[in-house]
Amino acid sequence: MKNIIPILCALMLLAWDATAQKLSIEKTYEITGKANRGYLGNINIDEPKNLLELTFVTKSSDKLAKFETYQFDLEFNYKNLITDEIEFDKARTKYKWFKYKGDSYVVEAVSVENNLTGTLVLKRKQINYDWSWFWGGYDKDVKLLEKLKPKSDEGNKYSLITKAENDADGTVLLVAGTKAMKGDDPLLKNKKFLAAVYNKDLDRVSKTDFEFQYPQTLVQSQLVWNPNLAFDEDPDDLANSDLGLLFAPIGGPGIGKAADPDISNYTFMRFGNDASQKDKVAIKSPNTVWNVNSITTVDKDIYIFGPSKGDDKYINQVITAGEDLDKVKWESFQLAKLVNGKVAYVNAPSLKEFEEKLQTPPSQKKSPSYSGKKFYLSNFDVDSKNNIFLFGQNFSLKDDGSRQYKDLLCFHFDEAGNLKAQYSYDKQEGNKTSELAPAYQELLANADGNHIDWLIGEVDGWRENKELGNSKFKVLMYPVVAKLDVASGKIGDPAVFGVSKEGKYYLNNQFPFLPIELGSAVVFFGESKGGKTLWFGKMDL
Repeated sequence: MKNIIPILCALMLLAWDATAQKLSIEKTYEITGKANRGYLGNINIDEPKNLLELTFVTKSSDKLAKFETYQFDLEFNYKNLITDEIEFDKARTKYKWFKYKGDSYVVEAVSVENNLTGTLVLKRKQINYDWSWFWGGYDKDVKLLEKLKPKSDEGNKYSLITKAENDADGTVLLVAGTKAMKGDDPLLKNKKFLAAVYNKDLDRVSKTDFEFQYPQTLVQSQLVWNPNLAFDEDPDDLANSDLGLLFAPIGGPGIGKAADPDISNYTFMRFGNDASQKDKVAIKSPNTVWNVNSITTVDKDIYIFGPSKGDDKYINQVITAGEDLDKVKWESFQLAKLVNGKVAYVNAPSLKEFEEKLQTPPSQKKSPSYSGKKFYLSNFDVDSKNNIFLFGQNFSLKDDGSRQYKDLLCFHFDEAGNLKAQYSYDKQEGNKTSELAPAYQELLANADGNHIDWLIGEVDGWRENKELGNSKFKVLMYPVVAKLDVASGKIGDPAVFGVSKEGKYYLNNQFPFLPIELGSAVVFFGESKGGKTLWFGKMDL
């Protein structure tokens, strides 16, 4: 028996076949209004018993929760409905995935920020959690309390560079530069740093001091998943992650000869959630200016990527404080891979190369491409042969500063990090929601690595559901699948699912897939616009 967690935001590698762009099974089933007004709490699958169970949860009374478990066989034929009304405390024991801890609870924690003078300030905070029966989780409200200014052993104050807060246990991991006192090196805060963990009582429980020979600026900081964790732990929680940092040298007026003579000498660092230093890796950047979109971990390898451009100036001279990076015209897209604390490669294909390797579906009339500006990163994945697929979407900026999302792109890099192809898909939906919300994108990979499928969730609108004064919003997206030939770098015509003369069915926002027959099939899981009719669509290899 498998207990399946929500997987909408997970990076998935599912099996697919080159000729399987059709549904072998498509069925629907209508649930009760009570279940539809609640939330889908869990999916259980027992393949040896040919059993699929979907459990919906609602509040029955001030003391009781109601569980409705719908049983199907693995061809999605309805078998049985099991209802259960049970006290909250007993429900947590019986249903291990039921996260209810009471209608509300409070966690004391610590927050961190710079004050108006750029000095690091710690503040106590109180996090109030209130349970929502409508979406099956806690809404939180934060109140800030008293504050403290930490100092070094020498009496120096700090200036915050970046942070990662852990609301579960109230701790915070921060990275800060040391502020110069009278007689100190004026560039001290760009050379001497502190990584430290503070608890909810504002006590420093661990620290690591580190420094650079030449002054630096932080280009990107991001929680990176710890691959030693179980797959069902939250990678966005500091308790389950490390903190990755990318630094670049700075120079120009006020720095002069104190600057690193190697203008492209970037440095990657990684710290554990106890502030311990795990990595310090020098990266020779092909371009001096690198606007990193993301630092991502796949298995134990680290990928760093984003647009870049060459210049004879330092990054701080090219990108000034407060500059809107969405308006910068970039020259290339740069990708680095780190393996076991060493650089495997750093490549930066130009926009011209992206244009030369552009591939579109045979029947598609338009040929949208990456232009080096205004690009939203949607997803990133690596297949069994270490091909890299980076999914994103072009957008424009409206007069009010909001984004208008347009065509979709997939960058395909081979195992050596060279650009193999750029695939583009001309978005078909032009409604307001599809312009405001980026499309869902995912990699579905054949086990042999010869083909992969590019899954796109075309946004058809949204729906607001209301119950007991609460609201939840559901993005209405139907699946579109385009097949990619990994060896040749070609793309086929996309297939559309969930849309027929009988109506439209949309991917469930929480569970878009059912993990059934992994390695031989992909099962889409969705629902009607109102949510009362379930939709199953199985695609065999």
